[in-house]
Amino acid sequence: AGMWTTFTDADGLVDNSVQPILLDRAGVLWIGTRGSGLSRYDGRDWKTFKVKDGLADNYVNSILQDRAGNLWFGTLGGVSRYDGQTWTTFTVKDGLAHNRVWSIYQDRDGNLWFGTYGGGMSRYDGKHWTTFTAKDGLAHNIVRTIVQDREGNLWFGTDVGVSRYDGKTWTTFTAKDGL
Repeated sequence: AGMWTTFTDADGLVDNSVQPILLDRAGVLWIGTRGSGLSRYDGRDWKTFKVKDGLADNYVNSILQDRAGNLWFGTLGGVSRYDGQTWTTFTVKDGLAHNRVWSIYQDRDGNLWFGTYGGGMSRYDGKHWTTFTAKDGLAHNIVRTIVQDREGNLWFGTDVGVSRYDGKTWTTFTAKDGL
């Protein structure tokens, strides 16, 4: 059996209430918390990032590292991108569907998808934002998870079912469909 090591705020973690964790390509852990910001742990040292450092909000729901190496943090105040030096935040003012970002995914074409808590989905191609909501065919405007299948369909887990998007058409599966 292996040995457990527990890290808490006494060790340098910004908060013991942990949400997402991401291990980046350099082997650094990024740990989002519920209201206290973000911790980075490189195996030796802890560093904290908060709103004052450039993070959109201190409540971090999701983390993704994109193909270019940028880190994206979904928060309750928008989504923040960190390139290792500079923070950039995107909110509804920029075209994001809702500032409460619950999930982040990068598709095979490089588009970033942001599932929100109440605003549906946002797709960002690096320049333009597109919003998809229940009016467009999405099952629900609370989107908690996103994945792409081998055929290229995107699947969105919502509060009332799963929606599949093939780039043109939405199909929704709910409990009555056997889900």
